[in-house]
Amino acid sequence: MAEPLPPAGLIPAIRAKLNLLMYTRDFRGAAIALGRAGRLLATGQFRRFFTRLRTSRHALKPVGAFAPVRTGPPLYLAGHIHGYGGYDHVVLKALIGLTASNVHVFRDPRAFMKPDCVPNDAVPTERMYTFDEPRLAIIPPHLLYRFRPAARTTAWTMWETDTLPRGSTKYLNKCGLLLIPSQWGADSFRANGVTVPTEVVPLGYDPEVFSPRPPNSGPDICTFGTAGALDEGGLRKNVQRVIDLFVKAFPGNPDVRLKVKITPRSPMVKTHGDRRVEVVNTSLTPAALAEWYRSLTCYVNASYGEGFGLHLLEAMGCGVPLVSTTFSAVGEVFDSAVGYEVSYKLIEAKNKIYTGMWADPDNDHLIARMREVFADRDTANRFGVAAALRAPSFSWLEAIRKLKGALTKHGYLPADEEKRAAA
Repeated sequence: MAEPLPPAGLIPAIRAKLNLLMYTRDFRGAAIALGRAGRLLATGQFRRFFTRLRTSRHALKPVGAFAPVRTGPPLYLAGHIHGYGGYDHVVLKALIGLTASNVHVFRDPRAFMKPDCVPNDAVPTERMYTFDEPRLAIIPPHLLYRFRPAARTTAWTMWETDTLPRGSTKYLNKCGLLLIPSQWGADSFRANGVTVPTEVVPLGYDPEVFSPRPPNSGPDICTFGTAGALDEGGLRKNVQRVIDLFVKAFPGNPDVRLKVKITPRSPMVKTHGDRRVEVVNTSLTPAALAEWYRSLTCYVNASYGEGFGLHLLEAMGCGVPLVSTTFSAVGEVFDSAVGYEVSYKLIEAKNKIYTGMWADPDNDHLIARMREVFADRDTANRFGVAAALRAPSFSWLEAIRKLKGALTKHGYLPADEEKRAAA
């Protein structure tokens, strides 16, 4: 005899599935799911049909372990984790930090999270999203529309110029709250027509991984470093420009090096046949990346702009001083007390992604700063020590604390839970 269909929760479950369909626009997937549902009903498998109705087809499960029991306040997380860089890294750290601080994190059904990247004890719970529960979206502003932001959505996002992508303000203003990693960014968002509440919540780094090297233990040969990509948004990092200026700054000098880190999918940089330029275009684990930073005398940042500058913070945490402008969010982490400031002028951004104004570093001043590092290693070491002392104030532990504080302040997490966690 077939099992009866449980009536409790049937209508909310159907409504959630319809919401998901409108949310994802995945009509082909919906047609396939409808066919499967019809077969279950035709064969009398009502309870199995009801269970499928209430769960997501993209569920994550702990590998080789039971799912932990969680009793904290619920929060949906909308953000992708394909790997360990960029926004994916921020989503992963938010997931781990919130879960560790007793927030019951649910995966937004539209978010893809690669199982290999998510630790067992941080695997989010699977449940349909009905748009009336608190949700944290971590995604660039021009892609926020994919998560259908609503009044119960908080977006943790950033941008690198003074002008937001066309059309993004509309979706940002559908949120109930925006979290921006810098005051510079918050001011820029407001100047672009954002009217919803905003809070400044900086990103963080892992001091245990990106730990400082002992004082005066840098490389014997003066070694500069820079990182980025030569495609899409990575072009703003100006990696090729750093190579060109390095060759110009030290023509034929055998006692100086430049290490360049680019992403695996980036087009190859031009080294001008200079054997002093070493290029790494493979993925590095966080520990290996930290060793790469510690192998440098100084990190050179010629970026046009940064939404936060996490790679700069990681270098500082390793005791490596920076050569950089202070434009955009960088100026809230870096200044002349921890490295070598470079002058700049504002220019119009012109590429496939960015519009508005950003900073064009002065080539001659950047060359002069690199030559200063080469000529006076003792000062570079002192800057590195100062940088390592400043960096921990931007740890992920502190970032998650501020994140929870902002979510509590605006009613996305209960105030009593925040007080209990702090006790």
